[in-house]
Amino acid sequence: MLEYHIEYADLLTFCPQFHDIFVQRTLEFSSPTSSPRILDCGSNIGAASLFFKRQYPAARITAYEADPALCAMTRRNLERNGAADVEVVHAALWTSTGSVTFRAEGSDAGMIDSLPGAVDAKGITVPSLRLRDVIERDRIDFLKLDIEGAEGAVLKDCAPVLDRVHAIVMDLHEFDPRDRQSPRVFDCLSRSGFVYSVEGLLQHHWRPPLAGADAPFPGLPLVWSMTVRAWRA
Repeated sequence: MLEYHIEYADLLTFCPQFHDIFVQRTLEFSSPTSSPRILDCGSNIGAASLFFKRQYPAARITAYEADPALCAMTRRNLERNGAADVEVVHAALWTSTGSVTFRAEGSDAGMIDSLPGAVDAKGITVPSLRLRDVIERDRIDFLKLDIEGAEGAVLKDCAPVLDRVHAIVMDLHEFDPRDRQSPRVFDCLSRSGFVYSVEGLLQHHWRPPLAGADAPFPGLPLVWSMTVRAWRA
């Protein structure tokens, strides 16, 4: 793909991911410095970090991935494509440092077992890392957050240090129709001084639950995700 030689886990998820990142350039951002500090939280196979290095060759990037197989793939993809200076960390970003049970689905839907909507996949124990501690140690120019439903809890925990982050792009997931996290996320961003924009609502029609047959809109997907961009005005 382009000049890259990329190893992937699942072609059906890799192709739209590559198109979003490298064709539509959904992660493109403007930085006042040529060496922005970037956190790639939920690196999957490393495509986002490759894009960041393409835009800012001197960027200082740390990529985090909870799935051990995908984390190893991230490392190999970065090394073989001239981005070996990206730091790769095997960890689930969470509200505490230690370990968590992670449902390793094998492509792009793995998530922490205790969260609503956890996929039916093998549960494994993986290291967890408190994102708040990472941000507290450094100033972050760009935070990419794709952590499959953990974003609400993690952002709430990070609220006291979000003034150290300049811009955020996150995939905001809604897996529980009884407890929507979007209002809490937007409130957290506003209280932390961010302006935000929302786009790309994707209904997960393949993933339960769906509205029941007796509902006014039977069969309507109740699980969705959206892209949120936030920045300091």
